[in-house]
Amino acid sequence: MKHRLRHHRRSRWPWRVAVTAALLALLPLADTSAAGWTRLPSYQTWTLVTALERGQGVSTDGTYYFFSGTYSLDKATVNGINDVTSNATAIPSQLSSQYGSNHIGDNDYYGGYVVAPIEDGSNYQHPLLALFNASDLSYTGRYVQLPLNLMPGGVPWVAVDAAAGLVYTAPWNQSTTDGSNHLVVYSLHDLLTLPAGAALPVLRTVALPQPLSRIQGAKMWRGQLWASADIAGNKSVWTIDPTTGAVAEQFTQDVQPNDEVEGLVALDLGSGGGQLHILNVGSGWKSIFLYFQHYALN
Repeated sequence: MKHRLRHHRRSRWPWRVAVTAALLALLPLADTSAAGWTRLPSYQTWTLVTALERGQGVSTDGTYYFFSGTYSLDKATVNGINDVTSNATAIPSQLSSQYGSNHIGDNDYYGGYVVAPIEDGSNYQHPLLALFNASDLSYTGRYVQLPLNLMPGGVPWVAVDAAAGLVYTAPWNQSTTDGSNHLVVYSLHDLLTLPAGAALPVLRTVALPQPLSRIQGAKMWRGQLWASADIAGNKSVWTIDPTTGAVAEQFTQDVQPNDEVEGLVALDLGSGGGQLHILNVGSGWKSIFLYFQHYALN
């Protein structure tokens, strides 16, 4: 999920695949500690097909990770991150032909479904949420349309608030001038029950006291949205109170300045495994690599 033209923003590196596994050993990252968070020394590094299938976002049911790539979905075990199944062409042909859908963002999981945000970069006229079966990543045939006036730059991520029965998205570019500094809130029940192609009604918007553009992924954890933001010069994790809109920077991600941070997932794996798990694409010659880093709350 990255902007330039935003479609290319999220898929600038897939063609650079001419690399050998021997290069992996050359890519250590330094430990970091900030605002009570520590980046754990162990992390995963992927390239080639695996990187393509996992490069946009990640969610979990506690047993499996559900990764999203630009066009694909991939399921792997949490323990050992061993591949279970994948859907290399997850975007349904119906959506690509009808809406020009060509990009999957940071997904979320709920109740046996992978909820995937799908957009039509670089036009960004048809933001959608589609439901896939978590068991085998097959398309359920069900999707909803999001309001273009509130989501004018596509839909880079979606977050499910199971406890509250809500679903959240937010504009990619935010500004106080045009009032785009907000969360958009929907009903989880509506998402799960409306017929295919229906417009998903907006329950409300929640104004943010400051714009938070370029959110690449967000998940609910401990009553707040934890968001990975790809802001130039400040690749950080922020919290957003989904009720009040209060925004707070929590820590700076341990990445190179020109890396592209992607989606994240919250899963408490203890002090040895961390609680926040974040994807990022390297920069420079390392842009062929996808990293999966793990941060522990001190």
